[in-house]
Amino acid sequence: MIIKEVFMKNFGKFHNERIRFQPGINIVCGGNESGKSTLYTFLQGIFFGIRRKRGTASRTDTYTRCLPWENPSWYEGSVLFEAGGKDFRLDRNFESRSQEAGLYCVTDGERLSVEDGDLEMLLGGVTQRIYENTSAIGQLKARTEDGLAAELREYLTNFQTEGDFRMDPEGALNLLKERRREWEKEEKEARARKETAREKLLYRIQYTREEIEDLEEKLERIQESLRDSGQDRKEEKGEEVRERPAFPMAFAALFLLTFLAGCAGVVFFHLSWLILVLIILAGGFFFLYLQNRGEKEWARSPEDRDRDARKERKKGRQITWREALQDKQNLLYNLREEMEELENNNEQILKAQKEVKSISLAEKMLAKAAGSLQSRRGNILKERTWKILEELTRGRYRGGIIEEDFQIRLDAEERYVGLHQVSQGTVEQVYFALRMAAGELLCREEELPVLLDETFAMYDDKRLCEALEWLYRNKAQIILMTCTRREIEALERLGIPFHKVNMDNPA
Repeated sequence: MIIKEVFMKNFGKFHNERIRFQPGINIVCGGNESGKSTLYTFLQGIFFGIRRKRGTASRTDTYTRCLPWENPSWYEGSVLFEAGGKDFRLDRNFESRSQEAGLYCVTDGERLSVEDGDLEMLLGGVTQRIYENTSAIGQLKARTEDGLAAELREYLTNFQTEGDFRMDPEGALNLLKERRREWEKEEKEARARKETAREKLLYRIQYTREEIEDLEEKLERIQESLRDSGQDRKEEKGEEVRERPAFPMAFAALFLLTFLAGCAGVVFFHLSWLILVLIILAGGFFFLYLQNRGEKEWARSPEDRDRDARKERKKGRQITWREALQDKQNLLYNLREEMEELENNNEQILKAQKEVKSISLAEKMLAKAAGSLQSRRGNILKERTWKILEELTRGRYRGGIIEEDFQIRLDAEERYVGLHQVSQGTVEQVYFALRMAAGELLCREEELPVLLDETFAMYDDKRLCEALEWLYRNKAQIILMTCTRREIEALERLGIPFHKVNMDNPA
């Protein structure tokens, strides 16, 4: 990518300010408060936006520092750049409530979409975090040797543990862990639901058993009561038969004799005798009817009727309880079948266990793959860093080692020396080499311009020349902010062409 022109419509101190750049080295020079750092911020913000922080942090954040001095609500700018052999224009409104961006292919006359990822594609997938940690190096602010060495170790630690600033294996692992915890929770809840259902079924089974036992006891008692009542009734009937008066039997004998006499009279006497006999027989039958009715009425005393009523009620209860017993036995059978199905139904638990097992395996594989990838990337980063350092130092340091605690030792031909044993300028070179190597590794699809804001302020003239030579040979575009003429004079001595932007008079 080559940045051709920026147009700061209203950004910080700038209003309708247009600045042009060229491929190769661009020196942006100017005194303090000339706007170099503002331009540095704009060059990043136009591609990635500028987020406003919340709360008290917003008072001094980048968004607030770069607010237009006049008409702050009009907070805009644009950039013209080349990528993939075509020219593009990116317009951006930095206002926090809007944050709108428009992307256009000038070559084809086509409007593109930032929201659909067209800008991300042109940037080669490089994020702001990657850019800030590789090709965009801000002011170093005269750090001490110990402070710079500590920053180097932190940089290496982040790169080694994360693989790079774009990939996030730790985030992926955390996502898998979260999913695993969800399925573990689901398994636990499934077991709890099953146990709750099991306890309810056990309670219902036990309660139904008790109801069955109670009904069986009731039926046993009522059957015993009915048997006792039947035996008592038989005994009472026997006594009644024995206690009946002899008169009915005597009358029956007398009636028989009368009947026989009547028959004899018919044979030997007149028909009137037969009529008399018939009258006597009719009276006898009527008397027997009354006698039988009286016996029945005599037999069904109030006690008998009450006893029979109780017996009928008992029989009714017996029938009801038998039906209830059958229903409870059917219910118990169904409950036992339901319990058997519940014991055999582990579908939800097995599914959760399978998911947990699969996710755990994925975690192990991802951790292993991430570790392997990080190790390979780390080795590539180290090799490229040592190569760049060798070029920057013209062979004084040909390599080095990075220990497990990320302590760096440089190969000084006959021995390895720690960073605390070398000059701060050398440590600065290691830091610069490391960032350039990371940029090559992470920005392969699209090489972005190298932004340097007073990066070489702590370099001596020799190291400055070495750095400028390396940049000229290896980078397509460099935009270097400086408040001195050291970089310009060094480039002139080296005979390296450059484009100068005077911030004291940008036009």
